Amino acid sequence: MLERRYRTSLDCYDPNAEHHPIPTYPWKRAPVHLVTRRQLREAGLCPGEYPPVAQCLRPRKRRPTEPLRAWLYDGRLATEKRTPSPAQLTAVSAMNRAHRICGTCQRDVGYRIPTTPPLRGECLDCHETRTCLSQAAA
Repeated sequence: MLERRYRTSLDCYDPNAEHHPIPTYPWKRAPVHLVTRRQLREAGLCPGEYPPVAQCLRPRKRRPTEPLRAWLYDGRLATEKRTPSPAQLTAVSAMNRAHRICGTCQRDVGYRIPTTPPLRGECLDCHETRTCLSQAAA
């Protein structure tokens, strides 16, 4: 099957969903009430349980069969973003505090310590000390 190519913004215009599963508009040409998830977040809203109602497409020169896509939500159906409760904020703070404590020296180092190599739960000071000692022994 021949892939659809998007060369101009006219190739991306399909407001009646004749060629796409949902209405499609060229980049920056959608109706005012249709907004992206990022625009909803900036307004303090979220899409709620509603799925995207349209999409914006922008052609790419190097990959004409893969246009840039932005899902659009109906801003009139958006709901207020949930705010975390004090208990949730306390739990997140405790979790972050636990990830800042070095497994070797047991002190809060002020940054989140990665549990993956090369540090593996150690602060930089402990890791450098251990690395220098192992190199000196070799």
